[in-house]
Amino acid sequence: MPGQHYPTTTPDWRAAVQRRTRFYTLAAVLLAVLFGLLTFQFFRDQQAHVPGEQTWAVFAGEDLPPGSVLNRENLRERKIPESFLPAAYFPGIDPVVGKKLLYPVIEGEVITPSKLIRGKGGPVAQRCPSQRWCVRVPASWFAAHPPEVAPGDRLEIASAYPGQGREETGFIAADVLVVAVLDANEPNAYVLALEDDQALSLLFARVNEYALLVLLEPSGG
Repeated sequence: MPGQHYPTTTPDWRAAVQRRTRFYTLAAVLLAVLFGLLTFQFFRDQQAHVPGEQTWAVFAGEDLPPGSVLNRENLRERKIPESFLPAAYFPGIDPVVGKKLLYPVIEGEVITPSKLIRGKGGPVAQRCPSQRWCVRVPASWFAAHPPEVAPGDRLEIASAYPGQGREETGFIAADVLVVAVLDANEPNAYVLALEDDQALSLLFARVNEYALLVLLEPSGG
């Protein structure tokens, strides 16, 4: 229509669009290169942390209780990085077949020599620490029923003579290891690992009818 003007595309506008297009294209290329460099660095770092040489080891093929006889049906061999294994392990099944477990294991747990019953002594004797004596102590010996404990827990035993003052109360055994919990003949009987003087103190307190109390050490103690 007369007197009406329409916008037109000028060479300057086209040049600006081209410059902007080149800028975005260059930015996209730079970002792609940067992403590639970062990806390469990531995988190079991952390769630097890949565990070293792999080796064969023996694992439990199922959950097994103490005393279980190990055989080719309940064991598995797997090849894994040596850095994932403990210091002592079995590189093959043959030396393990026919051995008995000293401790329970779960499926997928590596079998180590320390988990097996050795040639001498039964399971309880082999769990008893050196230079200590293992003593079977019924729960009925204590004035209050001991807390629920498990092998590996640490206890303290206090004693008091009836009718005596507070000053006659004290600890007769500290850092006592629970070796086993027995319930075959008497519920909640414990096998405790005691030093010589601790065993004698416990015997003296029991014979002289002292009241005994068990305290369970916390896991962070």
